[in-house]
Amino acid sequence: MSKLSDEFIIRGKKIKNRIVMPPMFCFTFTGDNGGMYGEQYVEHYTKRAKGGTGLIIIQATSVVGATKQIGVWSDEQMKPLEKIAQNCHRYGSAIMMQLSCGDIDINELTIEEIHTMQEDCIAAATRAKQAGFDGIEYHFAHGYTLCRFLDSTFNKRTDNYGGTLKNRIRFLTEIMPQVRQVVGEEFIVCVRMGGNIPDVTGAIDVAKAFEEAGVDLLHVSFGMNEPANIIPADFQCSTIAFNGSEIKKHVKIPVIAVSEIFTGEQAKFLIENEYVDFAAIGRGIYADENWANKVLADEPIQQCRNCGGSSRKCLWFVDHTKCPAKKIG
Repeated sequence: MSKLSDEFIIRGKKIKNRIVMPPMFCFTFTGDNGGMYGEQYVEHYTKRAKGGTGLIIIQATSVVGATKQIGVWSDEQMKPLEKIAQNCHRYGSAIMMQLSCGDIDINELTIEEIHTMQEDCIAAATRAKQAGFDGIEYHFAHGYTLCRFLDSTFNKRTDNYGGTLKNRIRFLTEIMPQVRQVVGEEFIVCVRMGGNIPDVTGAIDVAKAFEEAGVDLLHVSFGMNEPANIIPADFQCSTIAFNGSEIKKHVKIPVIAVSEIFTGEQAKFLIENEYVDFAAIGRGIYADENWANKVLADEPIQQCRNCGGSSRKCLWFVDHTKCPAKKIG
């Protein structure tokens, strides 16, 4: 039986336990010198690494500008990211960066625009590796640009990027050989995908195709919309987490479950029953940066209060200083 404290090795990178901090945007944080990242972010992620989190995936970062090394990808603006990676490693946490292609209607993209986006995805992976990260996660979920390629109900393209599953995942399969070439063998390439593209059956097919393409890790959330499928009454976590467990049955690569996993009991339920390989604790780790250490030591946590019942109403995203689960100085 697997335990929450068990380590896991992917591409030679040791993840010291099965607890993941998923990418969650810090809307009220500010970067340094007009950049995206800065000391506020360094402190934020360092605290969660010190708090025992096995794998930290930093918030969605646009790949735009990576090829030209401008914006967040410039040498100057990469410095806080380098510091984040160094600090996380100092406390034994693996660190990855989520890479996003924004919020664009893929049906209106030209082939040239798709190729430019692909080039930036490759270059962003290169820059993440140079900054000291252990891997990257391409954001194919939550209805954003790359998710729209995958979903047959949205993707209406009639060229090589639409229609069949082979075409709908072509954006990734075309770049994977180049990504692996530039990042090397000891670097994790993860995909965050929906467990309902457009339903669980479709998502299973996508997951198997990603595995065949060489993806190392699947982070299963939701697709174009949150799922509405019925789950077993004895499943102690959310529908999104359940869909992740369904995908796990059909792939050999590790799977991360996410969504409304607030307590140690829920995380242990997922891991000890081998529903998935990792449990991602989002708002819970925001509310208590020591969540991992406390849960692994069977100590009480400062539990997220699930304000409003959904992440969209979470006070962290309105103003991080107002999170009622903790006092932030």
